[in-house]
Amino acid sequence: MGNTTMLTKTLLALSLIAGLSDNAFAQAQRDSDKLDIKKLEDKYWSAKDDDFSVVQNRAYSKAKRFFATLHYGIPINDPYSTGNMTGLSLGYHFSERWGVEVAYLDAAYRDNDATTQFQEDHATYPNHNKLENQKYVQLNYIPLYAKMSFVDKKIIYFDMGLGLILGQSSFTQNVESGNRNASASMYGFSIYQHYFISEHFAIKADFRNTWTPEERFRYKLPGGTPESERSLGTKSINDTQLMLGLTFFL
Repeated sequence: MGNTTMLTKTLLALSLIAGLSDNAFAQAQRDSDKLDIKKLEDKYWSAKDDDFSVVQNRAYSKAKRFFATLHYGIPINDPYSTGNMTGLSLGYHFSERWGVEVAYLDAAYRDNDATTQFQEDHATYPNHNKLENQKYVQLNYIPLYAKMSFVDKKIIYFDMGLGLILGQSSFTQNVESGNRNASASMYGFSIYQHYFISEHFAIKADFRNTWTPEERFRYKLPGGTPESERSLGTKSINDTQLMLGLTFFL
């Protein structure tokens, strides 16, 4: 009987020791886990690492590449003319974010229906100038690069950029004694997107706004008075075009 009691007490003591050991081990493991987490925080989220960026695998890189773009577009806010613009630009991307280009755009404009009807009704010409061409330098900044799924069949890569335009506009001053060619400094901006077809080709959609201080002349007063060439002063003329293009990356 005494041996049985002693054996029972021994087993209870061993069980108690084993439980305490398990609790101590679990506590030590938890403390170790906390310590590891703290180390990770110190390593990857330290105070000095306050500048974070997204690492993106670009399918089509533009950095340190020359490019050329063929342009075609139409005016969308000219109240007197219709027609199209065509041209060529050459440029270079310093990085994925910054680039520069020089361009020449030719405006093949003609009188629209409203201008023609005005001539027929009033036997005179509206007082306005007609855009002939634009030559400019454009500084580009590209903040967006992304991809999208087209009906779950194809991934399309594209970017979106902003352009600062500085250059010169040439235009025709409509004067009764004969049209005059003139030019003036021009400034504006462009919002555009590239849709990449391959490593070397992309389709470009471009919305352009420019302003030019143009001197206008009175064409002819009703009744044929001799004040036909009186200057109407200088006015800032806004030209807005919607352009499409094909860009080739070298």
